[in-house]
Amino acid sequence: MRPTLLLLLFGFWLSKVALAQTDAPTTKSLPVKVSGGLNAYAGFYTASGIAARNQPSPFGLSGSVTVALPGGISLPFSAVLGNQGSSFRQPFNQFGVSPTYKWATVHAGYRNVSFSPFTLAGHTFLGGGVELNPGKLRLGAVYGRFNKAISTNLAEPDIIPAYQRTGYALKVGYGKPGNYVDLIMLRAKDDSASITSAPQSVSQTVTPAENLVVGLTTRLLILKHITVELDEAVSAYTRDVRSTLISAEGSNSVTRFFGKLFTPRLSTQLTQATQAAIGYRGKAAGIKLQYKRIDPNFQTMGAYYFQSDIESYAIAPNLTLLEGKLRLSGSYGVQFDNLANNKNARTGRSIGSLIVSYNPATAFGIDVQLSNYGISQQAGLRPVIDTLRLAQNNLSATVNTRYTLQTEDVAQVFTLTTTYQKLSDLNATTASQTENNNINLNLGYFYQQTTTGWGFNGMLSYTQTQLPVAVGDTNQTVRFFGPTLGATQSFLEKKLTTSFNASYLVNQQSGITGKVLTASVNAGYQIAKRQTVNVSLNYLNSNTGIQEQTFNELRGNLGYGISF
Repeated sequence: MRPTLLLLLFGFWLSKVALAQTDAPTTKSLPVKVSGGLNAYAGFYTASGIAARNQPSPFGLSGSVTVALPGGISLPFSAVLGNQGSSFRQPFNQFGVSPTYKWATVHAGYRNVSFSPFTLAGHTFLGGGVELNPGKLRLGAVYGRFNKAISTNLAEPDIIPAYQRTGYALKVGYGKPGNYVDLIMLRAKDDSASITSAPQSVSQTVTPAENLVVGLTTRLLILKHITVELDEAVSAYTRDVRSTLISAEGSNSVTRFFGKLFTPRLSTQLTQATQAAIGYRGKAAGIKLQYKRIDPNFQTMGAYYFQSDIESYAIAPNLTLLEGKLRLSGSYGVQFDNLANNKNARTGRSIGSLIVSYNPATAFGIDVQLSNYGISQQAGLRPVIDTLRLAQNNLSATVNTRYTLQTEDVAQVFTLTTTYQKLSDLNATTASQTENNNINLNLGYFYQQTTTGWGFNGMLSYTQTQLPVAVGDTNQTVRFFGPTLGATQSFLEKKLTTSFNASYLVNQQSGITGKVLTASVNAGYQIAKRQTVNVSLNYLNSNTGIQEQTFNELRGNLGYGISF
C-alpha cells in the first residue's frame, strides 16, 4: 500500500477516534483536531470526430486531511490516486508557525510579514521574528534568509542562479489599527561566496546586491471625518557589492548613522517611493484625493515586484441621496511615466469610472457602470512617429436591471443586463487595424419554490462583436446567441437532489454558421450525515460549420464521498 494512502487512512482513523471522544461531554478539549474527507469515483468517456481527451474509463481515489495543533498550527495533506495521474501534497517544504498570545505574536520558519508597502511587503523568508503591541506601542522585528543560494551548471543551463540573501527588518510605531504612525527599516545583503561565480550573458546578469530601506507609514483619523494615509520610503540599492567604494560627503548625524549600516558604491542608486491620500467621509457624501510617485528603478528586497517610474493623481467622490436609495460613486485619475526624462517617449494614461445604483424598492433595482480608459504618447528623447504613435480610448458601459416577485413559498427574479464596449484608435493610420466594438445582452428568469425544492432558470444571450476589417474582407461581424435552461428538484425530504442544464449556442462569422449543444444531468443522495453518493452525465456536440471540426463527447461519473 502506498504511503499516501496509508496517511489518508490513518487520518480517517484518527478522526473517528476524535469524533467518538467528542460525542460525550468532556472537561478538556482535544489538543489535536483532525478534519478532512475521502472521495472515490469511476466513470466512462467516449468521443467521436476528435482524438479522445480523457481516459475511456477514469477512476480514482482522492482525499484530504487537515491536522490542527494548538497555537493555530495547521497541517494540510492531500492526495490523488487514479489512472489519470497521482499526486501528493504536504506543507513541510515550507513550514512555519505564528502563534499569538494576547498582544504578542512570534514568527518561526517560513513566514511572510508586511510592515509597509515599500519596505517589508510580504516577502517569504526563513527565520524568526516577533510583533509586540502592548497598549498603543507597535514593535516588530524579523530576521532570516530571504533567498536561497542556487547554483547553475552545464547540465541545467536554464537554471537562473541566485546568491543567498540574508536580512532583517525593524518596526517602531505608536497607535492603534486605523490610527497609527510606524517607522520601518529593512537591511538585506547577498553573500557573494554562497555560490561560484555566476555566468554572465547579454540576457542574464546576476550579481550580489545589498539594500537598505527606511520608511514611514501612517494612518490618521482627524475629527472623525477626515482620514490621512501616507506610505513613504527611501531605498539605497547596490546592484553589485564588489564595485568600487565611494566616500559619503557631509558629516551630519544622519549620514554618519546610516553609513554604519550601508556602504555606498559606484553601483549604488538612491530612490524613493511615496503614496498619499486624504479623504473626507460624511453621512451623505465623501471624497478622496490620492497621489503616488515611484522613482525609476525603485527596489526593496522586502518585496517581489514594484511598478516603478510612475506618477499619478486621482480623485474619488461618492454621494448618497433619497434616503440611501440612490448611490453615486466615481473616480478619475491620470498617470504618466518617464520621470527621469530618459525614455524615447512618455506614456500617459487617464482612467475614469462612474457607478450609479438606484433601488427605489425592494423588488426593483438598476445599476449603471461606466468606465473610460485612455492612453497616449508624447515625445521624450526622440520625436514620436505619427504612424507608430499610440493613442487609444476604451469605453465600457454596463446596465443591469432586476425585478423580484417574492411570496412566502415562491421567489421569482427577472434580470436584464446590457454591456457595450468600444475601442477607439485616435491614430488614423492604425485605426482600421485595431478598432472594435462589442455588444452583449442577457435576459434571465429565475424561479424557486422554497418548500418543495423545485427550481427553474432560463436565459437568452446575444453577443455581437465588430472586429477590424482585414485587407480584402468586407465583413468581420461575429455573433453568438442562444438559450440556456436549467431545473432543480429535491426528493425524499431533500436527501435526493437532482438538476438538469442545457444550452444551445449559435455562432456566425464570415458566412459560416456553427452550433454548440451542451447538456448535463446531476443527482446526489445523502445516505448518511457525512456520506453522499452522486452521479453525473454530460454531453457536448460541437459543429463549427466546418465538417472536419465537428465532434461529440459523452462523459459519465459515479462518485462516493465521506467527510469527517
